[in-house]
Amino acid sequence: MTTLTLVLPILPDKEEAWRRFYQELSGARRSEYEESRLRLGITKERACLSQTPQGERAIVSIEVEEPTQVIPKLAASDLPFDGWFRKQLLELYGCNLTQQNATPVGELIFVWSVSS
Repeated sequence: MTTLTLVLPILPDKEEAWRRFYQELSGARRSEYEESRLRLGITKERACLSQTPQGERAIVSIEVEEPTQVIPKLAASDLPFDGWFRKQLLELYGCNLTQQNATPVGELIFVWSVSS
């Protein structure tokens, strides 16, 4: 399992909409959200809000089986929930997953862990 962490700037005046988005994921859309995460191989997701001098940032961490496949799978999905989710990413972060290379995973530079 790999942890992927994304730091995404929340668009100006979208913090309240961002909070409502996560309320909706944990409420009315919970079952669709869980089905989507299972399809994408995501086993855990955390979202934190960080206030910075440059504006609000969402810090989203996911534990995922295939980190290089999760974004392409979400971008290519034609399921209604995944389409709604992509629309939210566009409205809240300006992130269009359907554009080629819209959100690169990045290059792993360093890993440390306690040896067993």
